[in-house]
Amino acid sequence: MAYEHITRMENILNRQKQELRQLEQCLDFWNANREDFQALFEYYYSDQRNQDLEDDRAGLIPDDLARGVLSEDDIFDFLGDYRETTLRMIETALHMLRQD
Repeated sequence: MAYEHITRMENILNRQKQELRQLEQCLDFWNANREDFQALFEYYYSDQRNQDLEDDRAGLIPDDLARGVLSEDDIFDFLGDYRETTLRMIETALHMLRQD
């Protein structure tokens, strides 16, 4: 077919537009939830969390209460992933702007 490159480019355009919309939705989420992220970050280093950890060790927190925020690594790993993803977004944005 003489114009199959047009079909290929059309498919690329449609896929890129779809992925860009998803990225915009993700960015909208993160921008709308900055205060929640900050609250989680502050909780991780807070006296309140330390008290909650002590209460958990003492068996004062009900067993059926979700408590991933009290795990040894869950928030720490999330904060590390957040940082790495943020750096990756910056690097990707620079690459996209430079088109290299």
